[in-house]
Amino acid sequence: MKRNRFLLMTSLMSILCLASYAQGKPSAPPIVKTTFGVKAGVNLSNIINGQENLDFSPGMKADFHLGVVANLHFGYRDEGSPVGTGRFGLQPELLYSRQGFAVDDEAITFDYITLPVMARLYATKDIYVEAGPYFGYLLQLSANSTVIEGAQIDLSSLKGGIDFGAGVGAGYESRLGLIAGIRYQLGLSDMAGNLKWKNNVVALSLGWLF
Repeated sequence: MKRNRFLLMTSLMSILCLASYAQGKPSAPPIVKTTFGVKAGVNLSNIINGQENLDFSPGMKADFHLGVVANLHFGYRDEGSPVGTGRFGLQPELLYSRQGFAVDDEAITFDYITLPVMARLYATKDIYVEAGPYFGYLLQLSANSTVIEGAQIDLSSLKGGIDFGAGVGAGYESRLGLIAGIRYQLGLSDMAGNLKWKNNVVALSLGWLF
């Protein structure tokens, strides 16, 4: 737990330092265009069950995410092009994300605060692919327990847990500010020491950079 929190704080500090550096010295030409924005969209989520004593197939649950983003677009695509049109970028985000799964006609909801940090490669001026880590903090659950395959499962201990994983995606980023994307996020850490579940989310989103 302490190690996950250390990684989360280190990532936050790195993002703040990078955003400050991106502004450049007043006398130096800028090398990064930094913009901020908002995004929201749909989560299609379930979990990967690695619990050997629980044999069940979690169903998909639809919910939402929303939050703010910082878009750092590096360099120049070619001679004469404006700054922030190069092939590489970085987008840290701070999102409220409702995830979970369905089982036996019951929806279990996990409310997370998540911090994805996505490195981007711009295939064209507007189309990108992305990959990077994410960190999540579980704020609350829709139920403190549930029954799966006749077994009573205590979920209350999951609250306050740290989730760590990786995401990949692709999207469209208009020069006018419109952003649209699809992303797959896979949890790499178990949700609890005694509950070997991993988050599994497909996110579709729309947003605007100001």
